Parts: sequence; structure tokens; C-alpha cells
Amino acid sequence: MIHIRYHLVTIAAIFLALGIGILLGGTAGQSWFAARQQEFLITMEEKYDQALQSNNELKQQVNELIIQVEQSNEEVIHLMAARYADDLQGQKVYVWRPEDLQMDYLERVLASVGVQTVPFQPDQTDFTYPLLLFGKERPSWVATLPASCKWLHVETVPDTPAKQWKLLENVQLLLKEMRWEHEKS
Repeated sequence: MIHIRYHLVTIAAIFLALGIGILLGGTAGQSWFAARQQEFLITMEEKYDQALQSNNELKQQVNELIIQVEQSNEEVIHLMAARYADDLQGQKVYVWRPEDLQMDYLERVLASVGVQTVPFQPDQTDFTYPLLLFGKERPSWVATLPASCKWLHVETVPDTPAKQWKLLENVQLLLKEMRWEHEKS
């Protein structure tokens, strides 16, 4: 039979070994854990700095591309002005648009080729110029316009040079058609 003294000594040895393990693990392991944590933080900071640098480079590239696009748009406007200057210089068109629709850029394009825009009121009776209707839906009062009124419905304001060029071609055709009918009568 084993005496209680052996049990107590065994239990004391277990607790002593456990305490020494905790003490050694806490002090020696703490520095190892702190070193690993510090390495991880340094790595993350380096990656963050690289991401910031990459982000700044991309912002700079985007700004350069925006400048190039604006320059290209200006060149296209000059090309449009040269192309349509003879036919559209000094011409006028009526423009109707919903209140909330912004057309500043398009009006600038029209002005660059020599077209003057005149606001159109649905109750007016003068139809000496072609009418450009802007908006998703055609207004109901369009059905009451006389046959002599030449008009063009444009659902969205042309936002690209290609669409603006197409609109100028259509305006040119409307003006030619009106001149032809005027000469015919």
C-alpha cells in the first residue's frame, strides 16, 4: 500500500512543475510572442506604405488621363467647329429641355460651331428655326406642332464627342431640309 505521503509529494511535484512551466513559458514565451508580433506589425506597415504609394501613383495616372481626355475633347470640338463652320455658322436652333436637365457643355459645343440656341416655349407660334427637344419622353404638346416645324427629339444629352458629332450632323440635316423647303416655296 502506498502511503499518503507519496500522494502528497506527487501532487506537490505536479504543482511545482506546473508553476515552473507557467513561469518559464510566461517569461521566455512572452519575448518570443512579442518579437513575432513586432515582425507582423512591421510587415503590415510595409504593405500599407506600398499600398499608399501605389494608390498615389494610380491617382496621378488617373489625373493625367483626365487631362488627356479633356485635351482630346477640346481637339474634337475644334474639329467639329472646322467641319461644321460653313454650314452652321450663324444659325439658330430652338432648344426645349426639362427644368432639371443640364446642358451647359452641349451648349458650349453648339456655340463653338457657331450655332446660337434660343429657348423654346411650347405656346410660341414662331417656327423659323429647327427645334431640338431634350428629355427621356417627348412632350405631349409636340403633337400640336405644325408640319412646317422641323424638330428632333434627343432622349439624352450627348456626352461623348461621337454623340455630339452625330447631333451636329442631324442639326445640319434639319437646317438643310428647312432651307430646301423654304427655297421650294
